[in-house]
Amino acid sequence: MRLLSVQACWPCPLSEWSERGNASCWPKSYVYLTWLEPISLLLASWTVLGMAVTLSVLVVYLRHGDTPIVKAAGGLIFYCNMVGFLCAFSSTLLVIGEPTSLKCKLQKPVFGVSFALCLSSVLAKTVRILCSFESPVGKPSEFQRRLYLIIMGVGPFLQCLICVLWVRLDPPEASRVYPAGESHILLECHGDAGLGSSLVNGYLCFLAFCTLACAMRSQALPANFNDAQGIAYAMMIFFVTWLAVTPVLHSSRGRMANVAQGIVILLSAYSSLAALFLFKCYIMLFRPERNTVEWIRKSTYDTHLCLVNEAGRV
Repeated sequence: MRLLSVQACWPCPLSEWSERGNASCWPKSYVYLTWLEPISLLLASWTVLGMAVTLSVLVVYLRHGDTPIVKAAGGLIFYCNMVGFLCAFSSTLLVIGEPTSLKCKLQKPVFGVSFALCLSSVLAKTVRILCSFESPVGKPSEFQRRLYLIIMGVGPFLQCLICVLWVRLDPPEASRVYPAGESHILLECHGDAGLGSSLVNGYLCFLAFCTLACAMRSQALPANFNDAQGIAYAMMIFFVTWLAVTPVLHSSRGRMANVAQGIVILLSAYSSLAALFLFKCYIMLFRPERNTVEWIRKSTYDTHLCLVNEAGRV
């Protein structure tokens, strides 16, 4: 009598894979945005460049500290803005490398609080100028003089509160995704595109809208005292960028989601930095004659005279 040998087959564990018809299992590889990939090196390079440009703007302002442009920057407001930009650029580095529990908890909150500080600083400066020029009694009240400090404190604080509640109640965590039939495992942050992330982004949009509204209201003021045009460009680019990338962030997984997040952070920071400070640095470095009290008085008087003439024609 002849005995037939029967071989039983078992599926490979989730962390292993095998080709069809093969009796062996091999460990799956891990897929995430590593530091050695070209796109990672590009993101890191643009991040370092952005931080270098921010520090360069800071140096230019410090070297021209006695000039009208620097004095109009608001002192504390300007320095808070610079800190916000530096932290916003550095948050891009958190999307590169193997996801960990700490990285997942810091990615969105670091950028959210940093950019909230940037937007709050711009909003505070605009409100401060509006209060100075539009005070009904000709002189700002004590509350109006301190309103910009309240905005600079409350703006980032509310974002911090949102982030703390998010991390405590529904924290994003590093997770492994096992695609069916694939030879790799996706490492990603689970929960970083949920309600908490939407609240962080929504609050930034609210601050950007308030900043844009105040900038539009300050358009009638002399150009030497307001940055309405630059703020408008920066906020519009911010809105367009986040509206375009948000669907990608919610639908993509793994590496592509990290790349999209890094790109939108860099675009937001670069556009705001350039719109707010590029022209002023150009004036200080290459047109110093326009950075004098005499020039500002003359240009302010000419602007006021043009407005009066226009009103007379109407």
